[in-house]
Amino acid sequence: MDKRTCFYIDPTQTPDEDGYIPSLVTEGEPGHAPLTGGGDFQTPWYWGKTLAEAEATAAKANAEQGLSPRDVIDIVMSSMVARR
Repeated sequence: MDKRTCFYIDPTQTPDEDGYIPSLVTEGEPGHAPLTGGGDFQTPWYWGKTLAEAEATAAKANAEQGLSPRDVIDIVMSSMVARR
């Protein structure tokens, strides 16, 4: 069975001048992967200047993957309790 992934906005992050950067969370794996870009052709993803905008964009992207809000909570919580 494939592990589910979801987008997550860490509410404790301090946004830079361009806004909030989403993270990818993988079910059952500890931590999260901020989509900060890298390399010559990859720039950070920015999903809103405010926390509310960023969270709404993440919710829409998760829904487009077929994830309910409860699914997202379950995925994030499974990551939080996973051991390294």
